[in-house]
Amino acid sequence: EAVECYQCDSNEDGIQCPADERFDTYINAPVDCNGFEAHTPGQFCMKITQESPGWRGWKKVTRRCGSRTDSGVAWGCLWSWDTVGVFREICYCESNRCNSAAGLHLSLLSAIFVVITAYLVKFL
Repeated sequence: EAVECYQCDSNEDGIQCPADERFDTYINAPVDCNGFEAHTPGQFCMKITQESPGWRGWKKVTRRCGSRTDSGVAWGCLWSWDTVGVFREICYCESNRCNSAAGLHLSLLSAIFVVITAYLVKFL
């Protein structure tokens, strides 16, 4: 039995897949991750949030199925920054429609707080 996930990209359809507003599960239908509608077939759901720094920064949210992770897990979130400072959060979950939740998203300020706290605990 395949998992059902939401599938959208805020750059392609910001009305149905907003980056900064609540995701509406009534206007977005989930897809069967083993079906032909899934852009990426898989066994779990993903929510990818990217956010650039600065006053004219941008934010992008992508929801989709996933078939493998770089870390080998299919639940939880991973955070990173690239060389130009773009924050990236990838969250994985294994239950039906779990990538709709705003709760999967951690704000940039919260992520910075977590990193600073971890640094202070480690070195103080």
